[in-house]
Amino acid sequence: MNLGLGKRLTAVVNEIDGNSLADVGCDHGKVSIAALLEGKVERVIACDISSKSLQKAIDLAEKCRVKNIEFRAGDGLQVIEDGEVSCVVIAGMGGNEIMSILSHIPQGVKRLVLSPHRNTVELRRFLSEKDIYIDKDYIVKDGRKFYDIMVAQVNSGKDCALDRRQLLLGKNQIGGDFDEYLRLLRQKYDALMQMSADSEQAKLYKEMLDMAEEMRYA
Repeated sequence: MNLGLGKRLTAVVNEIDGNSLADVGCDHGKVSIAALLEGKVERVIACDISSKSLQKAIDLAEKCRVKNIEFRAGDGLQVIEDGEVSCVVIAGMGGNEIMSILSHIPQGVKRLVLSPHRNTVELRRFLSEKDIYIDKDYIVKDGRKFYDIMVAQVNSGKDCALDRRQLLLGKNQIGGDFDEYLRLLRQKYDALMQMSADSEQAKLYKEMLDMAEEMRYA
């Protein structure tokens, strides 16, 4: 069945791995259901703080006739017990919300697949400070927008420190749409400059833009 995932959610599903998944903030449930239909996991717990959104996922699961999926209404990972899942997806939230959810990670979780739509730099810093290893960190263009896709390992035993470029731009930013990504950075920087040239956001985007241009033209 065609779920109409788009490039962003397709990338999220492609990064799922393990025997069990918690899809936090599942909304319509497309990621949960695709993960089961594609054999990415054997079991899914689809979670959402909104019972109304959760009902959309329940209806879609019934339509797709998927099994081994459980639905739980609640806040973040608070509805997940230790040992229940090995992989967690959190997509479509801001980085601050994701950090709040990841302040307590249930035991047994090994893999995180994250797609923040803002505060990505802050999220990278948070993961590094929590000794969560960022294995992949790249952008996906879906329609006219760019989205960050981050894959992280919990309790990996690896060095989780990030250099400045990795903190600001991720580990794997060069791709076929990088020129357009550069133009987007320039537009955001120009807009911030018009508001306040001395703002911390303007300074941050200037540093990101300089680094991105250095990567592109090296």
